[in-house]
Amino acid sequence: MKKNYIFLLINLSVIFGTFAQNVVRVYDFDVKMGHASDVARNFSDYHNVERKSGAAILQSVSFLDGVTHRMIFAGDPANWGPKVEKSDAEWDAYLRKQQLHINSGGGSMVMTSLMWRMEGEFGKCKTSRYWEIIPEEPEKYIKAREKFVKSIGDILEWRIMGLSSIDMGGFGGTHTSLMCGSDLNDIILTGRKIRGSKAYKSYIEERGNVQLIKSYSANYIHNF
Repeated sequence: MKKNYIFLLINLSVIFGTFAQNVVRVYDFDVKMGHASDVARNFSDYHNVERKSGAAILQSVSFLDGVTHRMIFAGDPANWGPKVEKSDAEWDAYLRKQQLHINSGGGSMVMTSLMWRMEGEFGKCKTSRYWEIIPEEPEKYIKAREKFVKSIGDILEWRIMGLSSIDMGGFGGTHTSLMCGSDLNDIILTGRKIRGSKAYKSYIEERGNVQLIKSYSANYIHNF
């Protein structure tokens, strides 16, 4: 199956094959204790199909209150969904199966992918860290971030970075940025290298004030 987010956060954008101006839909929820494998199996049974664009992703989430998992759907809004459309009956049956294993949902959002580091290798990404933020001057911030990401390619190597605007939902931020790595320790260690670089110091000066709303991480379970 095609495995191009978000991203998405792609992010998330992808991302998961997401390019600028593509849409990323995120659905957060809390899975009942001991039911994670059932949710993953149901997700695979329904979403492991060829898509018109983008991807369908299932993640487990850490450090986000009331959320254990999330589903991410990314792609071109004019060319959305699976190539072979599912029937309403199939969709209803899928929802009924998943609802048996879910306590509640919350924190879902719709985003537009603004930036995605295409030099990376998404196949190596097993974990992503997300930062939901409010840049004081969004245009200034995006311009500075694009320059910054290009300048630290030698540190990032294969790792992905992405940026999306939040159009609906979320936790109060206007944008979400992400960096992926092999695991959370890999992301933390890479982040330390980045913060020690000259490029980071220039980035802080050029981006303007930024308010951090939430920071959390997620592991990839399925990416279709």
